Amino acid sequence: MNYQFSNRISKIKVNPLRANARKNMEHPDVISFAYGFPPEVAFPSKQLSEISQKLYDLENHETFLQYGPSEGHPEFLTALGKRLSSVVNVYDSDTDDLMVVSGSTQGMDLTVKAFCNEGDIVICEAQTFSGAVNSIRAYGAEPLAIPMKGETIDLDLVETALIADVDHKIKLIYLIPTFQNPLGTSMPLADRIRIYELAKTYGVMIFEDDPYGDLLYEGEPIPKIKSFDTEGLVIYSGSFSKILAPSTRVGFLVIPKMAYQMVLLGKQTSDSHTNQYWQLVAAKFMTDYDFEAHIEGLRELYKEKFMLMMSELDKISPDLMTYIRPAGGYFLCGKLSDALDTRRFYDYLIAHQVAVIPGNVMSVEQEGFDKYFRLNFTKPTLTEIRKGIKIISDALKVASISSSAEIFEQEAM
Repeated sequence: MNYQFSNRISKIKVNPLRANARKNMEHPDVISFAYGFPPEVAFPSKQLSEISQKLYDLENHETFLQYGPSEGHPEFLTALGKRLSSVVNVYDSDTDDLMVVSGSTQGMDLTVKAFCNEGDIVICEAQTFSGAVNSIRAYGAEPLAIPMKGETIDLDLVETALIADVDHKIKLIYLIPTFQNPLGTSMPLADRIRIYELAKTYGVMIFEDDPYGDLLYEGEPIPKIKSFDTEGLVIYSGSFSKILAPSTRVGFLVIPKMAYQMVLLGKQTSDSHTNQYWQLVAAKFMTDYDFEAHIEGLRELYKEKFMLMMSELDKISPDLMTYIRPAGGYFLCGKLSDALDTRRFYDYLIAHQVAVIPGNVMSVEQEGFDKYFRLNFTKPTLTEIRKGIKIISDALKVASISSSAEIFEQEAM
């Protein structure tokens, strides 16, 4: 059969380095810093088991086993709305509506579907979440990669692009402003205010992707862009994947009321509803248990790993690599010295069974960031972090053009 695939699917790129990383992860002896997984100890299994049993003890199981509303189960939406209003400060029931989605990737997919035609443009950070980039390309829109300037997308270049957009093709600005993926950076408040003002001036929507925002380990939280949205310009996306369990596939959007119905129509062409069972479990966790204590427990668990990884990386000479110090989230990003041989570095990691995500994979164009690599610190154990960073240190020495022969000679002895 001569398959003729659609233009939209043909535009989605596959990177061979990602395939290599995935292959390494399948080996039981691989130390993986590659993917954003929580460890098993992070799952509140006891509470989830208790909630599940209580649900099945009910006479009426239809509340969680039957079809449900596309926008989400009312009990979950009520509990979620209270938390987003009081804890996160991104939801006002007078101006916004809530929608449950199957993870934040579907939220981005639905937003592009609702706002972008083929040939439209979405401004993105040059290094960003590949799932969002694929969502943009899947609808025939084009991601416009803007480099970072410090901890922020270069706002001068954003403004230049908006000024030049005389045909009004730019419809969205996609941002991960808090604990950015893959860089780990967080946009300062003044820059959040400025990009919101740019969106207001030029009539462009902002998609604020915030899957890691609850996981702060150092400093004070920075207000979300959505928290000062008075014009209905910001769609805020969150998820329970990082704070409950990835398999829930329960994410959510906070959408301005005037835009809500069109995004909902888009969801109804994708699925009937998001998992009802997990919505009820998450709702009960928020109402019947101390959910904020659970979040605090995650912060303590991850902070220990976060601090250890940075401590181990600090032992590596900055002549070989540097890294960006985040304040929270799941990732930090390393950068190889320009003098290092990138291929030799990755070959050494593969040979010694350490998996990372190369920088080109987590970028709009999948090129230009070969000196960068992303490290996850939530999934590996403390022992694996120590051992894995030691191997990375050795790989850097091997990759050093000036010292590689000496290192190989030492290994052969």
